[in-house]
Amino acid sequence: MQEIELKFQIPALALSAVQAELTALDGGHHAPLRLRAAYFDTPERALAHAHMALRVRQEGRRWVQTLKAGGSNTMMRLEDNQPAKAPKARQAVVADLARHLGTPAETALRTVLGWDPAQDPSGAATGLIELYRTDITRHRARVTVGAGTPYEGVVELALDLGHIHAGELNVTVRELEIESISGHPMAVIEASRDWVRRHGVWLDTQTKAHRGDRLARLASQASAASDTASPEAEAEAEAEAEHATLARPARLQADSTLDQAWRAALESCLEQISANMSELGTAPAVLQRTGYQWRLGLRRLRVLARLLQPTSLPFPHAALVHADALYAQLGLWRDAQALAWLPAKIVRKGGPDLPLPYPDMSATHDEAVIALARSATATTLCLDLLAALLHPPGDNAEAQQPYRPWLVKRLGAWRTRCREAARHAGKLSEVELHTLRKRAKRLRLMADLFAPAWKPKRHQAHGRALKAALDAMGRIQDEAVAESWYAQAAADDARARWAQDWLHGRRRKLRRQANRALHDWRDVKAPW
Repeated sequence: MQEIELKFQIPALALSAVQAELTALDGGHHAPLRLRAAYFDTPERALAHAHMALRVRQEGRRWVQTLKAGGSNTMMRLEDNQPAKAPKARQAVVADLARHLGTPAETALRTVLGWDPAQDPSGAATGLIELYRTDITRHRARVTVGAGTPYEGVVELALDLGHIHAGELNVTVRELEIESISGHPMAVIEASRDWVRRHGVWLDTQTKAHRGDRLARLASQASAASDTASPEAEAEAEAEAEHATLARPARLQADSTLDQAWRAALESCLEQISANMSELGTAPAVLQRTGYQWRLGLRRLRVLARLLQPTSLPFPHAALVHADALYAQLGLWRDAQALAWLPAKIVRKGGPDLPLPYPDMSATHDEAVIALARSATATTLCLDLLAALLHPPGDNAEAQQPYRPWLVKRLGAWRTRCREAARHAGKLSEVELHTLRKRAKRLRLMADLFAPAWKPKRHQAHGRALKAALDAMGRIQDEAVAESWYAQAAADDARARWAQDWLHGRRRKLRRQANRALHDWRDVKAPW
């Protein structure tokens, strides 16, 4: 069974209005439902690593065992529900894998847990243990969306309020789920747009299982931690606190069509954007890597749009207005992170002890990034991308052509243009060099996004050389940005002139490094 739903976090100030509206929509048809569940995994968290969750849940008087796994995108998940028995008095809830025999879930459980039903029917030998529990009260209402249109459908609105528990720890649950019951899946998106617009809810792709698994790990760490933790252990705990989702290549087959290729590429971009956006929305204590990966996902999306611009494919180009706005607002925050080392370096070189003169201090705070992740702009972008993926597959000649020849021709033209500019790198102005860097960055992002199309060794060699050139040009751009900041500050504080001049004096050395890296890249064969 495929579950089609979206989940949203509710601002605290909007909760009363959401509750009141849901009650009015329901009209007394559904009594609040108590949902108490135990979630199971191996001590090594084999299921969580495979993006799966196994639970046994009491739903009123019913008991249900469910296996959930990731689907094709943010909106769709695989789900297998099987009747379960209530535990006897004073006995613990247990998971019985035999309930999934003969279902698609059986194959997944065999693969991930190494389960052999013939030798171990219930799965007792797989080492499953209860890691965390949820206690939720669900308020429901069903509504028809888009009546009389091709996108008509019935959706269920479910307001979940309660807690997730692991050891001595717990977190609050305050979520709105919108699930397709019947009709067109677009009804879920249209209903979502309405709730985002009126109540400011924001998209969250992190499931209760995701949050519960994290809570269980924190509980385990807390119980095992000593009062005198080493600096190494503290650094490891800090790294564990940040959950950035890295870019992955599009899932492509050798015979994929261009229509299949752009959808797979868009799904990859959406996954990186929505996952990191959701992580940032939880207001983590550490968010540098996550914020960077969110911005990178937005950049990949923008470059994919440029790649596909000459085609008539139904890529959601109109949605780029939201991506552009988010990317620009994250730019100053990113620059502040990238240049944080600079004031201390200037002092070591004998310069003045001055803070970095940001043009807009408020945009550099982590709170600004969190607010952006929770914004209607961010959620609307994701909804627009999901809507594009629901567009019927193209059946014209352009859409059905093999994707690889088209891609090789397109990226080949991009590479030729970059190589021609790199041949004269020493004569390029800083503006021209920055243009070359942007074009080379696009080339690298798309080569990585469509990595399955290339021979791995050649792709890796090309990627390493291009990254070295991009890093060298990036240092020039970052310091040029900093120089402009100090130049503006010098109008009010003459000491900033020292930093401006010092940065300008470094440029010749950085240009030589960039020229060498570009020369080396030109000698590397294309991955195609």
